[in-house]
Amino acid sequence: MTLTLTRRLAVVVGACTLAAGLATAPVHAENPPAPTRPAARLSCQPRVDDGAPAAVCEWRLRADDAAAVELWRGTGHDGELSRVKVFSTDDPAVTRYVDTSVQAGERYAYVLIVLGPEGNERGRSNLSGVSFVPPKEVERLRLACHRTTVAKVVHCEWGAPASDDAVKVTLFVLVDRGGRTALTTLEPAAAGGFDYTVADGTRLVRFAVVSFDAAGEVDGRSRVVPIAFARPRR
Repeated sequence: MTLTLTRRLAVVVGACTLAAGLATAPVHAENPPAPTRPAARLSCQPRVDDGAPAAVCEWRLRADDAAAVELWRGTGHDGELSRVKVFSTDDPAVTRYVDTSVQAGERYAYVLIVLGPEGNERGRSNLSGVSFVPPKEVERLRLACHRTTVAKVVHCEWGAPASDDAVKVTLFVLVDRGGRTALTTLEPAAAGGFDYTVADGTRLVRFAVVSFDAAGEVDGRSRVVPIAFARPRR
């Protein structure tokens, strides 16, 4: 199907917009996705055939008037680098593409652009990440936490990482069913201690210490140390 001039211009504009930011911000617990519903659901998975890496992407469209789709790839876990269009089609029956131009040792993020009949962008899919970086073996760090004689104060101590790659160490706490919160960070990485005051009404606190390398990757982690507090009697 031949694109009209209007559609060609819209595709170019859409490509420029995407190049300005395939993923303006990574999607994670501290930066949740926008509440708007994606125009497509995208899922990409790594695959290795005879030693050659490939990314298998499948999608399901949610836009009723979708006339074409474009699959874009960015290098890095949030797709910030080296953005390129790897596939496009105006056949609605095509919902899968195998990207064989990926390389071992890299991380990628994919997004699907949905175009309308005039070539204008109708929306985008979620970001889907694919990693061909082997998981790093991490050091098991030592962490000990116990209640002190001071009411509702927990003292934690940890040892220095043995790894030469560790550049900083962070102590985290999880309160009841809440998310992870950083309590203190030592940089350069070293042994240390910390006193944590437990808030009234807290039932359970869990502590863990994590070391990071210069690239921000996890280099070591401790086991999770839980400390429970009984519900006060009425």
